[in-house]
Amino acid sequence: MKLLLFPCFLSCFTLSFLSAQEELPVRELTLQEAQQIVLLNNFEIASRRLGMESALRLFEGEKGAIWEPSFVGGIDRVSNDRENNTEEYIAQGVDDFSEENTLSRASIEQPLPTGGAIQLTYTLDKLDNNLQETRDVDFVDKEYESFAGITFLQPLLKNGGLNMGYSLMRMAREESEIAFQEYRRQLMQSLGQAEAAYWELRIAQERVLLREKSVEVAESILADNRARVENGKMSELEVQEAAAGVASRESLLLEARQNLQETSSRLLGMFGMPDIDPMTPLRAVDSPKLLELPEIDIKKLSEQTLMYHPDVLIREHRINQDELRVVYAKNQVLPQLDLRASYGYNGLGDSPSDAFSSIDAGDFPSWTVGLEVRVPLGGGQRQRAERDAAMNRLAQGHLGEEAVRQQILQGLNTSVSRVKNYFWQAKNFQQVSEMNEAILESELARLEAGRSDSRKVLDAEEKVTQAREAQAASLTRLAVAKIEMDLSSGTLLMNMNVDPMLENQTIQTLVEDVVEDPAPKVKANENLTEDRVESLLDDLQFESQQSNPIPEVEVNDQVEAEVVVEEVVPSEDEAVTVDQVESLLDQLNLVEPIESVTIEDEGAE
Repeated sequence: MKLLLFPCFLSCFTLSFLSAQEELPVRELTLQEAQQIVLLNNFEIASRRLGMESALRLFEGEKGAIWEPSFVGGIDRVSNDRENNTEEYIAQGVDDFSEENTLSRASIEQPLPTGGAIQLTYTLDKLDNNLQETRDVDFVDKEYESFAGITFLQPLLKNGGLNMGYSLMRMAREESEIAFQEYRRQLMQSLGQAEAAYWELRIAQERVLLREKSVEVAESILADNRARVENGKMSELEVQEAAAGVASRESLLLEARQNLQETSSRLLGMFGMPDIDPMTPLRAVDSPKLLELPEIDIKKLSEQTLMYHPDVLIREHRINQDELRVVYAKNQVLPQLDLRASYGYNGLGDSPSDAFSSIDAGDFPSWTVGLEVRVPLGGGQRQRAERDAAMNRLAQGHLGEEAVRQQILQGLNTSVSRVKNYFWQAKNFQQVSEMNEAILESELARLEAGRSDSRKVLDAEEKVTQAREAQAASLTRLAVAKIEMDLSSGTLLMNMNVDPMLENQTIQTLVEDVVEDPAPKVKANENLTEDRVESLLDDLQFESQQSNPIPEVEVNDQVEAEVVVEEVVPSEDEAVTVDQVESLLDQLNLVEPIESVTIEDEGAE
C-alpha cells in the first residue's frame, strides 16, 4: 500500500508544479497566423531571400556591364639621353641626343556585344629635346604633338560574336532564376514544416486533454471504490487497483504535458524572431477536419508539378547554364583572329590649343588596318578537353533532369496514395473510438450495478483514451499527408495563395526593385498588377534532386482498411461486444499514438 502511495504523491507533486507553469500567459494562434509569422521572420527564408537579392544584383550588374563605357587615362614623364651612331648623327646632325618629354593620353572605351571594343583616343605630348634648337621655327622651345582618332578591335573567331558578348549576362540570369526557385523551395519547405508542427502541437494538446479526462475518470472510480469499501461492498484490492490506475494515468499525463511543451518550443523555433516571448507557451486554435475525400486528378496534378515544382525548374536552368558553357567552350577551340583598325588626325603646335586646332584642320590624317592571328601549335589541347568536359556535363545534366522528374512524379504518386489511405484510416479510427466509448459506458453501468470490477472499467477507459488519441493522430497524419502531397507537386505556395510566380497572388515577402533601391524593403500584401507580373517574370523566371527514389505506388480508390470495417463493424441496431472491438483493433494494428510529425527537406544538391 505504501508503494502505491509514493508514486501517487510524486505524480501529484509534479502535476502541481506543471499546473503552476500553466499559469503563464498562453499565445493562441490560428494556422494562418502561424504561417504569416513564419513568412516574415523565419531565418532560413530570410537567408534564401538574401541569396536571391545577391543573384539579382549580379545579374543587373552583368546586364549593365555590356554597354558600360570606361575612361582610360594616363600621363608619363620620359627622360632619355644617348650618344648617336653614324646613322643617327647624319639624320639629326648632333653627336648626342637628349629629351625630356611629358606624354598624356585620355580615351573612352566602349565594349560591344560582339566581343569587340571601340576606343576614342586623344593624346597630347609635350616635347623638349636638343634637336629643337637646330630648327628655324618660332615654337622650338614649346612643341606640342597631338593625335585624335578612333580605334576598333573585333575578334573574328575566338571570343567573337553575340554569344560571347552576352555569355556572362546569360549565365548570371540563369543563376538569378535558380536563386529565385531556391527561394520558392525554401518557402515551401518552411511553410510545410510549420504547418506540420502546428498540427503536431494540436495533437499534443488533444493528448493532454484526453489524459486529464482519463485521470478524472480514474480518480472518480477510486473515490467510489473507497466509499464501497467503507460500506463493506467491495474488497481493499479494488481500491489498490484503482489507485494504481490513477498513478499510471498521472504519469501518462506528465508525459503528455512534457510533449506539449516540446512541440510548442519546436513551433516557436520556426518563427525566427517574432514579437513573442520565447517562454510563452503556444496553443493551436484550429483543428484538422475529416471532410470528404476530394477528387484528385493525378494527370492534371502531374502536369502542374512539372510546371511549378522548384526542383524541376532549377534543373532546367542548370541545363541552360551547361548549354551556355558548351557554346563558350566550342568557341574557345577556334584560332584567335583579331581585326584592328584605327583612323585619326595628327597635330602640332606651340601650345595644347594650337595642337588641337591643327587636328581640327584635318591636314595630316593617319590610319591603320591589320589582322592578328594566334594559333596554338599543339591544337589547343586544354580548350578541346574543356569542350569535351562541357558536353559531358550537359549530357549528365539531361540525365539528372529526367531522374528528378521521375523521382518527383513517383513521390507525387505515393503521396496521393498516402492521402487516400490516411483518409480511410481516419474514418476507421473514428468508428473505433465511438465503439470503445459505447463499451466504456456499458462497463460503467455494469460497475454501478455490481456486475463488473474496477480493472475492467479502467481497461475499457484506457482503450477509449487510446482510440481517441489514435483518431486525433490519424487526422494529423492526414493533414500532414496533404502537406506532403502539395510539396511533392510543388503547389503548396499556390494553394496558400503566396506563390510569387503566379498572377493575382498575394506575395508576403518579395524583394522590390533591387536596381533603384540599394537597400530594398519588403512590401507585405502586395497585389500584383499585370505589368508587375510581366516585369518579374522577365527578370525572375527562375534544384535539387530528391535523395532517394520513391517506388511507384498505384493509387487505388478503395483501401483494405475500408473492407475490414465492413466486415467487423456491426450495424446500428446490433449490440457492440468487447470481442468485436478487440478484433477490429487487432486488424487495424492499433499502436501507440505518433510522438511527432515531421517533414524532411525535399531535394539535396
